[in-house]
Amino acid sequence: MNNVSNRIFVDANFFVALFNPSDSLHKEAIRISQRLKKEKKELVISNFIFLEVVTVVSQKMGKKAALVLGKELLKGKVEIIQIDEKLNRLSWETFKKVVNKEISFVDCGILAVIEEEEIGEVLTFDQRLKRVVEKKF
Repeated sequence: MNNVSNRIFVDANFFVALFNPSDSLHKEAIRISQRLKKEKKELVISNFIFLEVVTVVSQKMGKKAALVLGKELLKGKVEIIQIDEKLNRLSWETFKKVVNKEISFVDCGILAVIEEEEIGEVLTFDQRLKRVVEKKF
């Protein structure tokens, strides 16, 4: 069993910033990445986040860069939780309840995973999502 207190759910925008030197949050992402390594945090994403990261990096930096990052994420250093039928249903129920139209279905998938997996920490640069997560806990 994983150490719940040591797990952190990571949003796509962190990986995009970390991998893209021209991203305005690149230096911040590097600083956070170093801290996470020092703290030995277990990084968790969902297959939705994987899809989002690869798509955005492909659009911003090209397919080669997306393939490199995708390969790194698939190496097993990051736990990838599959949004199965149950998590998809939870994501949908959350999506129906969320009033803020700027919270995406993928964000609701994050909320479903952190609730189901009892992950108390989320790494995201999205302030709206941060506020929703803080209200939930």
